[in-house]
Amino acid sequence: MKASGLLLLFAVCLSASLRPITFASAADQFPYLGNWSNGRGETLTITRKTLQFADNKPVPYRDVTRATDGARFELLITAAGQVNAFPGKVLGVQCEDNSMEITTYVSHSAYMEDAEPQSR
Repeated sequence: MKASGLLLLFAVCLSASLRPITFASAADQFPYLGNWSNGRGETLTITRKTLQFADNKPVPYRDVTRATDGARFELLITAAGQVNAFPGKVLGVQCEDNSMEITTYVSHSAYMEDAEPQSR
């Protein structure tokens, strides 16, 4: 096969293998981001770096999720000491449609074993 034929074959294969690249929004990657109501007039606001319940001071956290189905996440509160709104340092977050459930745990191992939840 001539060089021009190889080049044409390469170009056809390359164009067939390219697909449009789409980027997921932060909400798609982290469905827990946003403002959440507990139904009693109090709001939990979750940004990419902080959690803020009602009028309490924002609390820093990290997403330490190891693997997810897109609905379950593990968040670690990184603030020193106890945080009033969250009686534990590890939050197990379960998102489904427009609702979210948070279970707090003392540690990662308690979260993994679903042992002694501190609150729901």
